[in-house]
Amino acid sequence: MKPSYDQNLLSAITLVVVLASCSPGPQAGGGIGGTGHIASVASGPITGFGSIFVSGTEYETTHTTMMIDGKPGSQSDLQKGMIVRVGATLREQSGTNDQPVRMANAVLYEDTLEGFIQSVATDGSHLVVLGQTVTITSATSIDASIPGGNVLNLVPGRDLVEISGFVMGEGNIRGTLIRLKTFSATTSTPDYQVKGFITHHTPAQHTFEIGALTVDYQDAVLTDLPGQSSSVWDGLLVDVVGAQLLSGGGQSPSLRLTATRVRLEGLGSMDSEEVVIEGFVTRILSPGNFLFGNQQVVTNAGTVFEGGTGNDILVGVHLEVHGSLVGGVVKATKVEFEDADLKGLVTQVLAPGRFSIGTVQVLTSPATVFTGGTANDIVVGVHVEVYGSVVDGTVNATKVEFEQRAGLLATGPSADTVNSTVP
Repeated sequence: MKPSYDQNLLSAITLVVVLASCSPGPQAGGGIGGTGHIASVASGPITGFGSIFVSGTEYETTHTTMMIDGKPGSQSDLQKGMIVRVGATLREQSGTNDQPVRMANAVLYEDTLEGFIQSVATDGSHLVVLGQTVTITSATSIDASIPGGNVLNLVPGRDLVEISGFVMGEGNIRGTLIRLKTFSATTSTPDYQVKGFITHHTPAQHTFEIGALTVDYQDAVLTDLPGQSSSVWDGLLVDVVGAQLLSGGGQSPSLRLTATRVRLEGLGSMDSEEVVIEGFVTRILSPGNFLFGNQQVVTNAGTVFEGGTGNDILVGVHLEVHGSLVGGVVKATKVEFEDADLKGLVTQVLAPGRFSIGTVQVLTSPATVFTGGTANDIVVGVHVEVYGSVVDGTVNATKVEFEQRAGLLATGPSADTVNSTVP
């Protein structure tokens, strides 16, 4: 029997995770701690400071090594919304009821996306950089470097931005932080960076695609990837850095990035007694067995679910997973369903109290709170922001905010975006 695509992909991920855990450089945890000390690894957005909070969990940073975009840094270089990887030691407070103390040994941050703005949606709901669509929600931190703290003030073709976010699918990123990067065309050359899923790998030409971006890796340093002739690169989540970007021109310009480095994304460890990761489900392998990018997560009969059930784990669902890391696989002890946060135009009204934003269905009820409008104002073309929980792939709305009143119909890309070529 011929192996399935998921089996091939999982085999490739298993191989490269093993290789990545042996690679030199900073590791975000790994190994089993000594008596009274537990090895801990985490991946998620920075949600606060004092020390540092990642996905709401506090980590002491008194003796922490910090790497910011591959360079030594300090806590002052970090911002809320940055998705970081933390390697820590958890110390139990013996004899008390206090929570254990988590001491961060290493904090690593790298941009998810860095490049020039190609287009910005007229309603500010998304923008396009390096052929990747970045969704902006109320939870996205907009840095003060952006005039007015509003992405509508970004200028396509001129402004260079750094973005942190969750890679949700092929060419799709949910932004958690957006900031301008200082750049002078006369004195510096931009470093382009993109994280995403490989598609259309062509070994003979040394190219693959990430979203609407073609990557030429012929002269790039490859880290933790299987052999170039392997057909299983498709589906792998990688981090690409490049120095030259070419545009084919036209209304939908084809972009080609010359890569200097291609590296597999991962936790940098095979084993850890505690793991906390936040992200979006990108693939279902089987019931109770799914992927966050390259990271495999498995649940079992003892897994505790909060805010949903095992049946609600679907592609695109936002989760926070707690457990242990064994042989590169997260064994989930607890799965928390994060509240949904959707922002965009109503694309279809299916029935009273049920409508769609893109491909996502939203269900309202008598308990749903409406601000700026009423349930009667839900019509095609109105712009709303929806809060709620995901159940069986549908968002059960607890609150609906009207960004614009009815009457603005989406008539295609020209009505929704301001386009530009890449410089």
